[in-house]
Order: sequence, then C-alpha cells, then structure tokens
Amino acid sequence: MLFEYLKTYKAQIFNRGQSAKVFKEAHDKNAAICVIKNSEPYVAILPHKLYLEMLEKMKLVDGSSKEGK
Repeated sequence: MLFEYLKTYKAQIFNRGQSAKVFKEAHDKNAAICVIKNSEPYVAILPHKLYLEMLEKMKLVDGSSKEGK
C-alpha cells in the first residue's frame, strides 16, 4: 500500500492557525493528509519524499522517462 497512514482534517483548521500542526504531522509521520471542505475531499498534502516515491511508481507503470508528464 502506498499510504500507510491517511489522516483527514477539516479545511477550517487552516483558518484557525493550525496549518503548522498539519504540515508537521505530514512530515514527521511521512503521511498523506486529506483536507475536507464542504463534506468533500478538497486537497491532499504529501511530504516531498512521499511525492517523489509516487512519481517513481508512476514512471514504472506508464513507462514514461519524462518527469512531470
């Protein structure tokens, strides 16, 4: 499984000055975080290391040698 840990937060947490807490958790636990807005998934937050791993796996799947495409 690509994500060992998936935590969800409501978008309101960013309006309350708690964004540093969310980013720190994503970094420390190497975790993907899903932000929910209006009861719908709104955005995903990934640590850079996890993002790079995901890119490598996508390259293997589609055989692409170009980064970002």
